[in-house]
Amino acid sequence: MSLNNVSLEFVNICKTFPGVRALDDVSLVVKKGEVHGIVGENGAGKSTLIKILCGIYIADSGEIIIEGKKANLHNPSAAQSHGIQVMHQEINVLPNMSVAENILLYKLPRKFGFWADDKTLFKLAKKFLMQIGLDHIDPRRKVGEFSLATQQMINLARILSTTPKVIVLDEPTASLTQNEAEQLFESIERFKKLGVSIIYISHYLDEVLKISDRVTVLRNGKQITTVDSKKTSSEELVTAMIGKKLTVKRRFTEEFGDNVLELKNVSSPFIIKRISFNVKHKEIFGLYGLNGAGKTETMRAIFGIDTILEGVVKLFGQDETQSEIPRKMDKGLVYIAEERRRQGLVLGMTVKENASLGNEKKYAKAFLISEKNEIEDIKTYISRMSVMTPSLKTPISSLSGGNQQKVIMSRCLARDAKIILLDEPTVGIDVGAREEIYNLISEIVSTGTTVVIASSDMNEILRMCDRIAIIAHGTIRKILSREEASEEKLLLHAIGE
Repeated sequence: MSLNNVSLEFVNICKTFPGVRALDDVSLVVKKGEVHGIVGENGAGKSTLIKILCGIYIADSGEIIIEGKKANLHNPSAAQSHGIQVMHQEINVLPNMSVAENILLYKLPRKFGFWADDKTLFKLAKKFLMQIGLDHIDPRRKVGEFSLATQQMINLARILSTTPKVIVLDEPTASLTQNEAEQLFESIERFKKLGVSIIYISHYLDEVLKISDRVTVLRNGKQITTVDSKKTSSEELVTAMIGKKLTVKRRFTEEFGDNVLELKNVSSPFIIKRISFNVKHKEIFGLYGLNGAGKTETMRAIFGIDTILEGVVKLFGQDETQSEIPRKMDKGLVYIAEERRRQGLVLGMTVKENASLGNEKKYAKAFLISEKNEIEDIKTYISRMSVMTPSLKTPISSLSGGNQQKVIMSRCLARDAKIILLDEPTVGIDVGAREEIYNLISEIVSTGTTVVIASSDMNEILRMCDRIAIIAHGTIRKILSREEASEEKLLLHAIGE
């Protein structure tokens, strides 16, 4: 490989934390104008490698070479000065400032030592907006007036204004609809033509293969392989990521019982309008739609977080439309939100404290919590959910996304949940943990629990659900049986045709 064609090299990078070998002799090359995917399970070393590149961590040994010269990336400022930029999963903009001010935040133009006039500022911003396909955007408007997807693209324009050599995109499509993701991919192609290198990190392997030129697989801190995207498959990547062929327990449809959840013409203040469907005992019912279609709002209305303006919600045949959340939970309804770190966990607490959260009455004895009963019960459900944790005293924040999700599920089972509402249950979770969660859901249903899954992941919905309600613009467009459902039908109804 010609050195003139190389933008970035990691050479024998090693990094150790107390008790953990995070990176073990990792070497890889990123070409100029290349999209280089990096994949691996949580804990594989992806984040550590990127933090070393960004100057947040310093490698114990090894070198980083940028355009043929050794780079001393001892802090984030040094990394940026070498042309390294990162677009994180969380949107990073200043909503009360204009688009132009956000784009040129790092290098506001000056004139005679003073800030340039607005005309110059807007003219420069317009140039960068045009380069990423947002030339229709008025640079004078405040960023907070735009959608999250547009804010992310404005963030990308700001990165472009720094004349980057390497851009790291970390789960960039996590909050985007399919159309918005396609817009991002078009912008990435523009960056490639400018000679900018992209490091692309995502749990969505099909997406990685689509956008990347080459893909490097990390496992347990080691570089396993680097492959040409067009000469491999997601199945081969999975095998490299987990070190074996994935064995999937196929779910067999249970015999359904009576209706346990019924919605009739339910509307809320937030997008959903006259939603109707029913869910049967021991059924996995899917709610599929694109981001913003109304999936989460439907779940929130069922659980009682959002007000129901009209319509009826029944649990086990009884009208619970206006019931408070505690009553619904006492009847066996639980909700696991998509934003598990913000809405499902207390990150400053331990695994034990999070697993027992809200179940204090169960462990109470003479007005005091019996720690013995609490720990025995938690251990039972933590084991059942196959949670990987050093101990119950481990901070929940140190667990992987998959294990955090399993702690929440164990908490729900401990309170004898009869209906579990799962909103995007595997978002941000690596492929191995995702399969574990699917198998656990199947096991839960076989023991008598009913599950409703809201997801924008088409493969997840088709894989797991017995029936699928497709939602678009806040209304149910179609309900399909497992046998009727296909990718084409789901997408056709989801885009509102």
